[in-house]
Amino acid sequence: MSASEKGTGRNSSRMDVEGRTVQHSATTMSQLIMPHQANRLGNAHGGEIMKIMDTAAGVAALRHAHTAVVTARVDGINFYHPIKVGDLITVNAFLTFVGHTSMEVQVEVIAEDIIAEKTTHALTAYFILVALNEQGKPTKVPPLIVSSEKEKELWERGKRRYEMCRSELMAGDDNYRVCREEPAVPRHGR
Repeated sequence: MSASEKGTGRNSSRMDVEGRTVQHSATTMSQLIMPHQANRLGNAHGGEIMKIMDTAAGVAALRHAHTAVVTARVDGINFYHPIKVGDLITVNAFLTFVGHTSMEVQVEVIAEDIIAEKTTHALTAYFILVALNEQGKPTKVPPLIVSSEKEKELWERGKRRYEMCRSELMAGDDNYRVCREEPAVPRHGR
């Protein structure tokens, strides 16, 4: 393979790898919720939390793809408990599934009342991000290496969501491409 076929520039190493593990791109971010992020009742605005989640999902996808990424879709945002002013939120983001150009990132938010020493699983969502090349076009991402039984289970669930998106949600809209690619095969072991 010639140098031009392998690619040059800052994205060239992306496709030279066999795959990347879930741990390679896992991201944790924390932030204290302040009054300007909340409503009159002292509950954090959902949009404020979603913005932080989107940032964490973007970092995880960027770490996996090693190229620009954009959020294409968000699935299953479920708010389980309110987040209050003064709570410390910890956002955990990790890849669960990849297609050819898209990545599913599970993002969970844990809220901690520091004074009461109480933590609560506040919400979870699935972000679908697409890798872009330097021309702004979708580009292939490395395979996701899943090793543990939990990672394999999450891969299968992600695959089912991906297939449901392709078959049901996007039916009849040939211009929408986020869910229309073929999924990659997971790599087990290491």
